[in-house]
Amino acid sequence: ASCWAHRQHIHARGGKSLTPHRLVLQVAPSSAASRIVLPSAMSSNESLPLSCACGEVQGTLSGSGKGSYIVCYCTCCQDMHTFLGKESLMDAQGGCHFRMTAPGDIKFTKGESKINSFKLTEKTGTVRWYTDCCKSPIGATVSDLPPFMMDLSTSFIAAKDRALVARSLGPITMRMFADSSKKDTSALDNPKPSSRTFWLFTYMYHFLKFSIRWWWRGALSPHPFFVKGGKKLICEPAVVKAKIA
Repeated sequence: ASCWAHRQHIHARGGKSLTPHRLVLQVAPSSAASRIVLPSAMSSNESLPLSCACGEVQGTLSGSGKGSYIVCYCTCCQDMHTFLGKESLMDAQGGCHFRMTAPGDIKFTKGESKINSFKLTEKTGTVRWYTDCCKSPIGATVSDLPPFMMDLSTSFIAAKDRALVARSLGPITMRMFADSSKKDTSALDNPKPSSRTFWLFTYMYHFLKFSIRWWWRGALSPHPFFVKGGKKLICEPAVVKAKIA
């Protein structure tokens, strides 16, 4: 069943409306912009439009908070783009660009019924979110953790003002799993990829740093993909690993 149908089923059983209220996404800046040291957040009166490729799913990204710009080269993130037919959204080294973001900074304004999810294996806690209409990636959540944040795909940001996008993203703070990429990552720099030994420490450092800030300003909720007040996802993700060639 689709996420939308699942939400309506819960609502019909007496639960509160599960319509997602907010969401945060990203887009990689140009190579020229990435060499410039930029502020890591927009000003409080700025916001970014969010949209899938065909425009059927849209939203806004609040300008009130900061996040961490990360690039992941793991085979799972690459498989996600392969499954969706969006390999062109990866960079030349197979990197997938995300922004670690507060859930409460995202708001969907159109096409919530076209949002769906999947997992690459039965046991993984990582859930991938995308649009049914044009298979645009939205981002990823970890269902085994409290819904304190979301890794949002930069390709979902639809702003034409690249300087504004760059201010939202800031510089890349972390490159993960470069040694497992299907492409050559030996020339990666600025910053250099985190080692397989220490990537988790680096990731958790950024997660804790920002989640405390998000908690302080009340931006941890509502989470667009979790039932309000709990860890339950708004819909059950399909398992699609076997469908990837």
